[in-house]
Amino acid sequence: MNNSESTIRPANYRLLKSLNKNTVLNLIRTDGPISGAALAKITGMRPATVQNILKNLENKGLVVKVGTGLPTKMGGRPPTLWEICGNYGYVIGIQLEINEIRAVLVNLKSQVISEFQIIYDTFHSLADIEKKIILVIKNILKNTNIDEHCLLGIGIGVSGLVDINQGIILKTSLLCQSSVPVYLERSLRKYYDIPIYIENDANAAALAEKWFGARKDVEHFIFALAIIDKDVFGIGYGLLLKNDIYRGANMFAGETTSYDLTIKKILVDHCHYTEKQLFDGYGYIDVDKLHIHDLVRAIESGNPVVRCFFAYVGKLIAHELSSAINLLDPQMIVIGGDIARAKEHILGPINTVLNNDGLLVAERHVRIVESSLPGNSVSLGAASIILQNILSPGL
Repeated sequence: MNNSESTIRPANYRLLKSLNKNTVLNLIRTDGPISGAALAKITGMRPATVQNILKNLENKGLVVKVGTGLPTKMGGRPPTLWEICGNYGYVIGIQLEINEIRAVLVNLKSQVISEFQIIYDTFHSLADIEKKIILVIKNILKNTNIDEHCLLGIGIGVSGLVDINQGIILKTSLLCQSSVPVYLERSLRKYYDIPIYIENDANAAALAEKWFGARKDVEHFIFALAIIDKDVFGIGYGLLLKNDIYRGANMFAGETTSYDLTIKKILVDHCHYTEKQLFDGYGYIDVDKLHIHDLVRAIESGNPVVRCFFAYVGKLIAHELSSAINLLDPQMIVIGGDIARAKEHILGPINTVLNNDGLLVAERHVRIVESSLPGNSVSLGAASIILQNILSPGL
């Protein structure tokens, strides 16, 4: 053995040990409760190596024994089963959106412990954002009697351009242009000495589908996050390619231009809106204060104006998606945001336009589905960033 080999071996050995630990921990997360023997078989590691890793993880409090499995065919002792220790710590995932903040508290087993949200008029400055985030964190911890010292990290999803490495919001519709860039991670670090990650909302939503949702086995999909309310309409893409978020050279991949549209404008200009048509049987609602939730509820009645609204929005989304589908060739498109709660009423128009207007290459077989986490995809995705860094770093 020459000198160069001997000098690099310790570093390689430490790296290998770290990768082995991460592999075992991630398998316990995805397949637990699981035995040491099963872990050794899946990973190809020696049983003694796996047992040493399990002992180390148990000593750190990351995994716990949860009983025994079935005896082997040879009649040996039943194997010990292991799983992630949920109360090792907690993470908070937050979604910042226009007029609303949503938050989830999640334990290390990826179980949602609590949800919390507040409604507000508008953000005026970084100090205003900071104040409201702290309020949300204090409330969700108070509601669950969990001490702040048990927090492992905070993830935040926000619409717009985000420098994830520096925790800076470079551009967002939440604030006027003169108020950006927003050094949000640095601002919050004055109060919380734990990992804090800022992520684009569509990317966070895509991560949530992979970590919490029904897309664990899909390697290539596009998460189309549609945001529409009384002030704005925009679509952002979270691009999950080969099981990882594609961000582009400057981390801005998936951003699109917002439409000069609002709920009211679509109803009035494209659907011949009248108050009687829309709210017959529902009572009077000021159209200027109309929320997408109101339209989702009304669609079940078969109201023609509301059906027109979703058909029009579906057509816009379909035209946006066609180029992305032809360019990236995904297995699946996931429609997210509150609009996904309309289910077939939004998916139907999207599929119709894509299939009938020749927008896609004929041979493509792309499934269009609604998000399996329509209300909390962004906040759960923000939480998953912290969990991923703890449970499967480097994988």
